[in-house]
Amino acid sequence: MDFRIIELQKQLSENEQNTFNYKFERQKKTVSTGVLIALFGGSLGIHKFWLGEIVYGVLYLLFCWTLIPAIIALIECFFMKNTVNNYNYKLAQDIFKEIEFLRK
Repeated sequence: MDFRIIELQKQLSENEQNTFNYKFERQKKTVSTGVLIALFGGSLGIHKFWLGEIVYGVLYLLFCWTLIPAIIALIECFFMKNTVNNYNYKLAQDIFKEIEFLRK
């Protein structure tokens, strides 16, 4: 797990950590899945939809006939680890904020 996410968890009580872990584990993305989706569905932008980047996914769909999105998706496979880690960290921040809100 990312060090930044562990630091967020340390600020929570044990019960809150259990809630955090439950929500995070259900919603997190994995790098291997991201790479496979980008390899096999990247030309259609499926990996962008999977990451919640709807606008980019639509752009990939619009230009899929040019093969440019396929080339870009192939390149993005090499950066998928960083992309997925950033997605998961943002997800962890959102869950943390939700738990903090419920605490008050």
